[in-house]
Amino acid sequence: MKIFISHKQEDSDTANRLASELRSLGIPYYLDILDSTVTTSGRALTEHIKRNLNDCTDIIVIMSEATRLSQWVPFEVGMSAQNDMPTATFLKSSVSLPEFLEYWPRLKYTSDIATYVSARREVQNEYAKKSIYEMAQTTKSQTERFYDVLKRRL
Repeated sequence: MKIFISHKQEDSDTANRLASELRSLGIPYYLDILDSTVTTSGRALTEHIKRNLNDCTDIIVIMSEATRLSQWVPFEVGMSAQNDMPTATFLKSSVSLPEFLEYWPRLKYTSDIATYVSARREVQNEYAKKSIYEMAQTTKSQTERFYDVLKRRL
């Protein structure tokens, strides 16, 4: 598991807190503000985001009022959804979510990161133990199962 932290620059403090929590749990992550190779715009930035997002297995999207003005956060969410990447939103405050983000589990506290990691590991282990026959009989994807487990725990 490696988590891409998607955020608007104005939410860098929150992104750093999530990164710190992931680090304490031993979970690798990508956070652009810690990456000195980030370019500022255009095709190079698009390729940079794609490359780093493809290197991750999950994405956590920090949502705040500032996020509504972002052009890159929806791009990152769109790319992750295309790959059925496990996704959660982290609500910085009582922000109302755009409709396209309402489906995913909502984290509200830094401590919810540990709940996310625990649920993710549990579902990964559950699916790793299934036989090929059991996998063929499963109607839910591993990602959908993870959402069910995480939403129940939050």
